[in-house]
Amino acid sequence: MFYQPMLRLPLHITSLLVSAALLLTAATAARADLVSDWNALALSSMTTTEDPVVAHDLAILQLSMYNADQSIEGTYNTYSFGGYAAPGAGPAGADSQAAMIAAANTVMQSLYSGSSSDFTSLYNSQLSGIADSQAKTDGIAWGISIANSLLSARSSDGAADASLTPYTPVGTVGYWQQTSAAGALLPGWGSVGTFAIPGTGSYMPTLPGGSVPAYVQSSQYAADYNQVKDLGSAFSVTRTSDQTSQAYFWAAGDGTVKMTGMWNQIAQTVATIAGLSTADTAHLLATLNVAMADASTVAMASIYDTQFWRPETAIANGDIDGNASTTVDSFWTPLINSPSLPEYVSLGATISEAAATVLASYLGDNVAFSLGSDINGDGEFDLTRNFTSFSQAADEAGMAGVYGGTQFMTSVTDGQTIGANVANYVLGTDFALVPEPAGAVLVLCGGLFLLGARRRR
Repeated sequence: MFYQPMLRLPLHITSLLVSAALLLTAATAARADLVSDWNALALSSMTTTEDPVVAHDLAILQLSMYNADQSIEGTYNTYSFGGYAAPGAGPAGADSQAAMIAAANTVMQSLYSGSSSDFTSLYNSQLSGIADSQAKTDGIAWGISIANSLLSARSSDGAADASLTPYTPVGTVGYWQQTSAAGALLPGWGSVGTFAIPGTGSYMPTLPGGSVPAYVQSSQYAADYNQVKDLGSAFSVTRTSDQTSQAYFWAAGDGTVKMTGMWNQIAQTVATIAGLSTADTAHLLATLNVAMADASTVAMASIYDTQFWRPETAIANGDIDGNASTTVDSFWTPLINSPSLPEYVSLGATISEAAATVLASYLGDNVAFSLGSDINGDGEFDLTRNFTSFSQAADEAGMAGVYGGTQFMTSVTDGQTIGANVANYVLGTDFALVPEPAGAVLVLCGGLFLLGARRRR
């Protein structure tokens, strides 16, 4: 995988400087936790929400906090896109943290009213740490206005109707057939308005050969078919125990925070390890979720445009697909239950690559971290895995679909391409630093600080 470096001040340099200067004081951690606490509470309210919706809603949450903060502080450019205009400068002297808290509460109360009391509790708890003043009052009012403006702009983006779009499976060789009693999942999501990319069309891949019939007749399909038939079977004798663990770890089924939530948990963890400030944490999480939201939309557009069948349907029909290198197995079942939507491209691989690209751009790829996974949706971690880089985690998340018997390899690699391309676009056009002379001085000082530190080792 290739991670395109961002053409702006590297956030990992500024975060190291901030960390060194403040020695990771408790106050610094508390400020950054303001952002992560809202993210974590939001995730706990989204366990019955599907991945594209999680990314969409977290993008709105984090963008509202980001704009509330930066319209007052001015470290970064505020976010704008399409019909949503960036907010002007906030009230002079307004408390930016009060604005962020109020913005977050306003968004979550609107999107997830069923968890209203939990949001109110966090809102009151965080605001109680800010002394009453005109700055606090102005910040609260400003944050509410920022959130309402963004919510209004996104109210007609098509997300509310995505599950209602009529869809009827094609039902012929190579095309998706429902593998459970559940209806097609979010068939209209590919038409949901994006947050940063100009549209989905230029990011959508095509199957090898250019069509479903051509791909099914190809040697690439035969290789994909036989790989998942071997490794993804519920009773595979060649899949290793570690590969089985990977499949379960990244399954992200009902009752969990989903794949999008897992990458948010990773981001929260590494932001804490890096000692990021409130502004930098908000910046990171906003960029992360915008990238995952837009990548998800491209993936869903591809999924319902291509309508390719799942491995379990393909393997049950290996005798009638016209490919001499595939053989039928009427008793084959996948290790993990297939999601109720067509196969191409892998949504999990797309989301994971987008997330890994953003995180690697901000902090460097080779960051070690651990992540817990809730396998059965009971709210408790059942497995914990250790990673040495974001790219390792993204690769593992993609391959989990093959090991779980739900994805073909071509779907994984093409999904990864979508994720990387969308994330690099987001990184290259949005959320840039406000150019200031002081920033150039900080870069120079940061480079000298790091160089000196390395020489002293």
